Amino acid sequence: MSSISILGFALPAKAQLKIALSTKIFGIGLHTAKEICARSGISGSTRVQELREPQILTLTKYLSTMKIDKILKDEINANIGKKITIGSYQGLRHKSGFPVHGQRTKTNGINAKKLNRFPRRL
Repeated sequence: MSSISILGFALPAKAQLKIALSTKIFGIGLHTAKEICARSGISGSTRVQELREPQILTLTKYLSTMKIDKILKDEINANIGKKITIGSYQGLRHKSGFPVHGQRTKTNGINAKKLNRFPRRL
């Protein structure tokens, strides 16, 4: 078994559950992954291949209530689009491809030029 699928996400079988959740699902970081494990009653250090069927079902049930992956990306893009349409300063910075949160532009603006274009590619 090389991976286990939960809600269509292929989690590596030999990885710890908290690491697998935080690296493979957009919108879940390490802190949220630990919280998910605690609420579902599973140890975060448990390997994905060691999960039993009831545990997988509780994880699936809990993850289905969260905004993750496609839904979250659509919401982020909608928020950026709203800022652009109302003409806010942050919207103008996104539209121009400049840093949004006050970073300098003389140097270190390369990542902003990649990321802050609309439509944003997440």
